[in-house]
This record gives sequence, structure tokens and C-alpha cells, in this order.
Amino acid sequence: MTPWIWPPQCCVPAFVHAALVQLGVDCPYPEAIPGILGVRVRADQSNPLGLALADASHPAGIRGADAEREVNRMCRELDSPLRLRRVPFKTIVEELWMDVLDDAMSRGAVVGLGIDYNVLMGTVASDRSAQHVMRVLVRDGESIAIFDDSGESVPAMISVDPARVRAAVLPIDDGLWIMNRGSELNFAHTLPWRD
Repeated sequence: MTPWIWPPQCCVPAFVHAALVQLGVDCPYPEAIPGILGVRVRADQSNPLGLALADASHPAGIRGADAEREVNRMCRELDSPLRLRRVPFKTIVEELWMDVLDDAMSRGAVVGLGIDYNVLMGTVASDRSAQHVMRVLVRDGESIAIFDDSGESVPAMISVDPARVRAAVLPIDDGLWIMNRGSELNFAHTLPWRD
């Protein structure tokens, strides 16, 4: 079977698909996920899935809060107990985000990081952020291995230190993207979560 190649602006559907598969959900049509979530593309980008075009009110890709809502709607409609919870770093008590990351992963969750890719990679700053979601593979002491399921990053897997992750997350007010059973999404150091 040929691996699915994600079109531009699809890091969120790519992460969601990887999370569903890792959590044991059969997902034979990954190409349906971007449309279900409402991902948009710029007019100058390849659009093999016929996604809606971005405009002033609806930027390219999908906003984090919209992604969380739409993923959870999709899971409810599929009668799945899985849910997505976004936990911005700024909402975690005393910046204990690595404790939340470790706790989520110990519960079998799939965890992503919402980052500014330009900041993470130390590339020349542009006039806008390059918001992106990458999946955490493992945290080993002071190193976090992350993977880009969308295939947009080269290399697709990198190891970074927590300070670099924090620096890439805070400017865009993002954080952890945690996918697991809804009953497993409350963590110490965070606000309560409910579906």
C-alpha cells in the first residue's frame, strides 16, 4: 500500500490520523479528515482534495480551537470514546507542561505539540508565524523526539530540548494536543476538562 501524502495545510489532519491509528482506530480513508475538520488552503496551493479556500475570516489550515471542536464532534458522531484536548502552556500551573506530557503519555495518549515551526527550527522570521503540529514520539530526560506526520518537515523527526519547544510554543499561545479516551484527559496542573 502506498503511504498517504498529505496536501499543504494538513498537519492537523495528519496528526489526528496518526493518533487514531496509534489508538487502534481503523481509518481507511485519511483523505476525508481534512474536509471533515474544515481545513482550508490558499488559492496558490495544491488542492487535490478540493478543500475550501482560505480568506480573511478563515485562514489557511485550521485554528487550534476549531480543530479541537471538530475532532471531538467527529469522534462523537463515530461513537468513539476518543477526544482531543488542547492544553496551552500558558494555562498549565507553574509551567509544568513536561509533567502533563509525561502523565498523558503514561496513560497511552498520543500527544502533539502546537509550535511555530520557524521558531523551532531557528529559521529566519517571517511576517507571520508558521503554526504547525508535530507528534511527540518519546521524551527521554532532557530531549523530546517529535515527528511531522504531514511530511512537510525535513527531516520529519527531530530531537529537541524542552527550552526550544517552549520557545516555539509560547509565541503562538499553543501547547499540548492530547488525544485519548475522554475519561483520560484530566491532568494535575491543568484546568478541568469536560467533553
